[in-house]
Amino acid sequence: MTLSEPKKMGIVALVILLIIGGSLALVIRLPTGMEGTRVAIYYDRGALPSSATALFNMYNWMNAETNYINSTDIQQGVLDGYDLVVFPGGSSYDYSGSLGSTGRNAICDFVANGGSYFGICGGSVFGTKLYLMLFDGYASGAVNGSGTKLLEMIVNTNSTGPDISGLPASYDILYWDSGYFYSNNTTYESTVIPITFYPQNNQPGMIVCKYGSGTVFLSFPHPEYEEGSVRDGTDQFDYYADPDSEWDLMLRVSLWLIASST
Repeated sequence: MTLSEPKKMGIVALVILLIIGGSLALVIRLPTGMEGTRVAIYYDRGALPSSATALFNMYNWMNAETNYINSTDIQQGVLDGYDLVVFPGGSSYDYSGSLGSTGRNAICDFVANGGSYFGICGGSVFGTKLYLMLFDGYASGAVNGSGTKLLEMIVNTNSTGPDISGLPASYDILYWDSGYFYSNNTTYESTVIPITFYPQNNQPGMIVCKYGSGTVFLSFPHPEYEEGSVRDGTDQFDYYADPDSEWDLMLRVSLWLIASST
């Protein structure tokens, strides 16, 4: 018995649907909103390899086009081809020394002209008044003592910047001698938007702000690590059992950074 053309077509269509709903569905990546965005991860002297790796994998998860760059790249103008530059955890002192005045000025010009800056821990201190002055303020010392731990941080559900509605009211985030941000600028409240607060003192551990035509995100704690998971590409801190992921929060922040730059 031979099948009619309509029946053949029906079987083929059914097989295609089964394949799509089965094995292929495991590798399909749905759009997240960062497609077409070019992200540069700084990876040079002073950068923590595990933090840089986790950030690289985080932005790959967001479907951004992600590359590593170094101080020489920045000094030679590579940021002109990117939308966002990321400085991982590490030594802000080493960042400054490696980049020199040429590299530091290139970053400031990049942000002032509409680029975005994303700094974690040492990378966030690098963005303060001590170095790049992208944020008109400073970072304090440790809030909850020395060492590493998972520390609950409260989400600013009243954010007037990144849309973080519908996300958890708090996250357990990796604390690593982490501090908070403050400013002596009297317009601080109107120009800087907190993203998370420490419950110990109600001070912001993550902030966003504008710099010229660009945008800035600074985080003293480490939301890039997925403790207990392999998807961040590193086993650093996997001995912690993290009940949540901060990547969705970082996606919302990153979308705001890009959308709010002009």
